[in-house]
Amino acid sequence: MLLKLSIWQDVEEYLVKRTDLVCPVGSCEQHGPSGPVGTDLIVAEELANELGEDRRALVAPALPIGVSSVHGAFPGTISVRPMTMLAFVRDLVGSVYKQGFKRFLFVNAHPSSSGVLQAALAQVHSDLPDARCLLFNWWETAEVRAAIAELFGNREGYHATPGELSLVRKFYPRGVLDLPPPERFEPSAPPPMWSAPDFRTRHPDGRVGSDPSLASGSAGDRLFVVALRALIEAHRRLVEEV
Repeated sequence: MLLKLSIWQDVEEYLVKRTDLVCPVGSCEQHGPSGPVGTDLIVAEELANELGEDRRALVAPALPIGVSSVHGAFPGTISVRPMTMLAFVRDLVGSVYKQGFKRFLFVNAHPSSSGVLQAALAQVHSDLPDARCLLFNWWETAEVRAAIAELFGNREGYHATPGELSLVRKFYPRGVLDLPPPERFEPSAPPPMWSAPDFRTRHPDGRVGSDPSLASGSAGDRLFVVALRALIEAHRRLVEEV
C-alpha cells in the first residue's frame, strides 16, 4: 500500500488496525562511470515497495536526498547537511505520530546517511517514548554479506559496487552501462572521507575499490531475494514485538 496513491480515508482505515509505516531512504549521488545517480533511491524504493506488498504495510514516499557532500565534485550529486536530514526525519516521524503512527521501519540504501539516521531515530525515541523506530541497512545483514562475498569477492569494494548496481539492473536493465573488465584491479582498504575535491582526486571516475563491470541482473535477482527476506523479518519483529 503506497501512501502516495492512498486517499486519506484509506490511511484512516489502516490506522484502525495497525500503526506501522515503512520509510525508504535513498540518495542522489554519483555512482561511478556506469551507475545512475539514483542508485540508492531505486534500491530503497524497490525493497520497501515489495515489503509493503508482502506485509500489507503502508509505504511512505522515499527520502530521495541524503548526506552526500563527499561526492559533491561530481555533477548531478545533491546533498543535504547532516543536521538537515536529522531534523527532517524527526519532523517526518513527529507529524504522522500525531495521527496515530507509532512504529517506523526506515529502509536505507545509502551508507553515508546511516549514522545520521541512527542519531535521528535515537532523538525520536527520546522525544516520543512510545514510538518504535528501526533502521534497516540492506547491505549489513549476514546473509547479504555472504551472498556478495560469493558473487564478487574483493571486487565488491565500497562505492559504485557491483552489488548495488546489480540491484538497479534487476529493475532497470538499461540503467547501468556495460563496462569492460578492468585491465588491472587492485583491492583497496576503506578510503578516508574528507572533502569533495579530495575525494574526486583520489577516485577520479567515482568508483571506490569496486569492479562495477561485474554487475548483472541475475546477481540482482539473488541479492534482492536475500535482502527482502531479512527486511521482512525486521518488519515482523518491529510490528509484533512489544
